[in-house]
Amino acid sequence: MKKVLILLLSISMFTSCSDDDDSGSDDGTRIVGKWFLEALQPIGGQNTLNSCNQNSYIVFNADGSGNSEFFEESGANCESEGESPGNWSFEGGNTYTFLVPSLGNTTGNVNFEGDNQFTFTSSELPGVEIIFVK
Repeated sequence: MKKVLILLLSISMFTSCSDDDDSGSDDGTRIVGKWFLEALQPIGGQNTLNSCNQNSYIVFNADGSGNSEFFEESGANCESEGESPGNWSFEGGNTYTFLVPSLGNTTGNVNFEGDNQFTFTSSELPGVEIIFVK
């Protein structure tokens, strides 16, 4: 489970998003900020994360850089797996590219629910959604 969570957090780390408002456009800046991992679940299923995992976060910087940190329970402790740097870019439309070390470029979609939550999905992770909150 730990390796799956790390992989999914890494994959989701460096992506951008499209704006779901009526304007139909996004310059990629809506994703900028620090987002915490809220849920990892099969589409329509239940969250598989514990409160320690939910300390995990991703940061998207306006210059296309970013970083993430994943937390995992170790006995009675909640321990960091360390920070990981990366980058992301907005490609337009509903397509976004991000670089994940050792995996290369990956694409995915982000659907915002208000200004403080988004759901990440990717064809490379069929049937899985990852939810982040500010």
